[in-house]
Amino acid sequence: MLTELQTRKLTKFFSMHDAKFDGALAYQDFENIIKKLAALRHWGSRSPRYQILLNNCNRNWEELKRDADITHNKKVSLEEWLSYYSIILNDEEKYLHNIHFFMELVFEVFDKDEDGKISQAEWAGILSVYNVSPVYAPRVFPKLDTNQDGFLSKEEVLQLIREFFYSDNPDVPANEMFGPY
Repeated sequence: MLTELQTRKLTKFFSMHDAKFDGALAYQDFENIIKKLAALRHWGSRSPRYQILLNNCNRNWEELKRDADITHNKKVSLEEWLSYYSIILNDEEKYLHNIHFFMELVFEVFDKDEDGKISQAEWAGILSVYNVSPVYAPRVFPKLDTNQDGFLSKEEVLQLIREFFYSDNPDVPANEMFGPY
C-alpha cells in the first residue's frame, strides 16, 4: 500500500511521462519522450543509438502496458500506474528491473560527455525531456549532490531514486529530484 507521500511523488512521476497531459499514458507519450531524447543528442532515427533507445523504450512500454493496463485499452491511467508501482515497490526484483531501465536511459542519453557523472546542466536536460521546467535544476541539484562535487554518480542517482520511491520522510532531498510534487 502506498503512503500519501509516495502517492504524491508517483503522481508527479506519472505526469512527467504524460506528454499529452490527458491523464493517461499511451505509446505516443513514450514515443514523444524518445523523440525528445534523440533530439537532445542529435541522433537521427536511423542511428544505432536511436534504434537502441527506441527498442528499450518500446520494451519498457510493452512491459508497463502488460503489467499495468488492467482495462486492456492500451493506456495506463493514474490509478493503474499507482497500482502498478504499489506492486513494483513491494518486489525488490521488479523494482531493480524497472530502475535499471531508467538508469541506463539517464546515463546513455544525458551524460553527454560520457564521464559516468551527471552535471547540473545535464540534470536540467532530464527535467526538460520529462515535461518539467529545467529552472528547477539549480534549486534541486545542490540538495541532491550530497558530497558537493558538482556531479551525480550512478551510485548517487541509484540512491536518490530509491529514496524518491521508498522514503516517507518529507524532508528527504530526493523527493524533489524531479521538481515540486
